[in-house]
Amino acid sequence: MTQTYFLGANSREGFASLYRFFPGVEAAFLHIIKGGPGTGKSGFMRRIGLAAEERGLDVHYVLCSGDPGSLDGVYIPALHLAWVDGTAPHAAEPHIFGVDSDYVNLGVFCRTPFREIDRAKLSELTGRYKRLYADVYRALAQVQRVETDAPHPDAFPELPTARVQPVIPAQRFLHALSCEGEIFLWSEVKKLCKLIEPVSPAALRQLSDELTRRGLPALRCPSPLDPGELELVLLPWADRGYAAAVAYQGLAPALDKLRAAKALHDEMEALVRPYMDFTALTDYTEAALRTLFG
Repeated sequence: MTQTYFLGANSREGFASLYRFFPGVEAAFLHIIKGGPGTGKSGFMRRIGLAAEERGLDVHYVLCSGDPGSLDGVYIPALHLAWVDGTAPHAAEPHIFGVDSDYVNLGVFCRTPFREIDRAKLSELTGRYKRLYADVYRALAQVQRVETDAPHPDAFPELPTARVQPVIPAQRFLHALSCEGEIFLWSEVKKLCKLIEPVSPAALRQLSDELTRRGLPALRCPSPLDPGELELVLLPWADRGYAAAVAYQGLAPALDKLRAAKALHDEMEALVRPYMDFTALTDYTEAALRTLFG
């Protein structure tokens, strides 16, 4: 099953990361991609994912929480291989280089140093970009997370005691606050569970605790606004899930700032692209695909 989700979130406390759970399989080898804005990290991963799909393989796509049109990760379960954007705000380094992970440096296809005029402009844009994201988080701190009417069941349906297959990765975001607005990946929820029941946040915490007590796996999806609070608990093995009945109020100012940040990031990428040797990057990508798929 091809899946799409987020591993980062723009929250009231700043950037929240679940990348430590990716890909979530000890046997998988992780390629950590390095390179600045505009160096083709997302396009490189998308090309790998599409090539895998063309060969009938399942793919996990990790979307960028700030810009869902961009990829931050790809995982191909059948190959036990994953790629992730290892730059800020979700910088990553190998655990044991060459054993469980390595680097993919797309910066080698970029001619540096840049011209002085472009260095100055890029430095100015980067400063504005970081300050704007600080404004985003201040605006998100003002957003209200309001509980709506939902039942608080005394007990959940009978849960099995037999061993069931876990969902990998076991934690992810299926909801994002982004430059494209508030995005909820409802189609991804329905892939995993046909029946979704709204419950109070307290009931959702109660269910999560009970699953932990019984040693039963679940997919836990935190709130992007308050990552310490659960938004979804999904039990694909039971074809059933539970959603916290909450709504956000006052998002507009933060979303406006996220759109402005995306515009600045586009300017940064436009400055870098003329220095990129995309022909060499394409050759490198095609060689990587031949290695992967023959």
